[in-house]
Amino acid sequence: MKIVHLIWGLEVGGAETMLVDIANAQAREHQVWLLVGNTDVHASILAALSNRVNLVFVGRPPGSRNPWYTLKLLAALRRIGPDVVHVHQESFIRLKRFIAAPLVLTVHATRSNLHPALEAFDSVCCISEAVRSDVAGRFPACRLRVIHNGVDFSSLSVKKCYGGAAPFRIVQVSRLDHDTKGQDLLIRALASVHQELGEGRVTIDFIGEGISRGFLESLAAEYRLEGHCRFLGLLARREIYARLADYDLLVQPSRYEGFGLSVVEGIAAGLPVLVSDIEGPLEIIAGGKLGGSFRSEDVADLAGKIVALVGQSGQAGFDRLMQDRLRQAAGRFDVAGTAQAYLEEYRSLVPALSRT
Repeated sequence: MKIVHLIWGLEVGGAETMLVDIANAQAREHQVWLLVGNTDVHASILAALSNRVNLVFVGRPPGSRNPWYTLKLLAALRRIGPDVVHVHQESFIRLKRFIAAPLVLTVHATRSNLHPALEAFDSVCCISEAVRSDVAGRFPACRLRVIHNGVDFSSLSVKKCYGGAAPFRIVQVSRLDHDTKGQDLLIRALASVHQELGEGRVTIDFIGEGISRGFLESLAAEYRLEGHCRFLGLLARREIYARLADYDLLVQPSRYEGFGLSVVEGIAAGLPVLVSDIEGPLEIIAGGKLGGSFRSEDVADLAGKIVALVGQSGQAGFDRLMQDRLRQAAGRFDVAGTAQAYLEEYRSLVPALSRT
């Protein structure tokens, strides 16, 4: 099967991470191309791409309206002659009349500002039931399917020892955008945790970059937490996967989240995870079977849940609980299953592909 994945840019983010993992998995048995429209490409994302994936750069400056780049992209597609084109931004629907192959879209978030012609896609895949529900409410005629994001569980180091060492280390991995990701809630909660457990008993590392970094650093200083909140910036995924097992808890305090790939990564590393009780993260933790939750926007509840987890870590049976969660999550969210689910969707659109 000839599969083309099409995306405008390859910056660091959940959609880009998922795309690379799926393309790598599919390229083990199929011919796979990744066409990147824009010049905004991060080296760490490219480094994770298998050499089995054929990479094509169109070279369009972000925001350019020069039709030359569209012609260049379409010429690349004609040369490849794909059986299916899998796009990762809905704006590519404008090219549908020029592309003979079925066009599959993945929607990565709730509340996305989606193209009004969304129903023209041959298939719209949603990364969670929460995203599917959001899209269905606005575009009821779409062919919708839920295909969860996946993680390569075998590539993560797994935590072996729980409790005992101080301080208790929390990690938060995402774009630094507090209006969406809620990092400010976690900083405020840490101040309350220190009041209850003592200064320095719990620390937080934020991994990621974004528009809120200055605000979050100022907020940490306001609560006198500079020595207990570290902002590590962007790290290569290989490094994150090697380091997650060094932490004691992963917290995802998002205000809006269609899925939450870092939550799956935390579980895959053997960590307890704590998420806001919004649809996407709650779907990942299966309503509490694979992790804990706090009331969204409720700093006091978040602080209380952290204090409780500090006390539970290291108790008898805690390690077995974490390993059981890891096994259950691997059955639901391993990237091999995600890649296979997309292959099945492609084949459903082109009956001749059922033999490939």
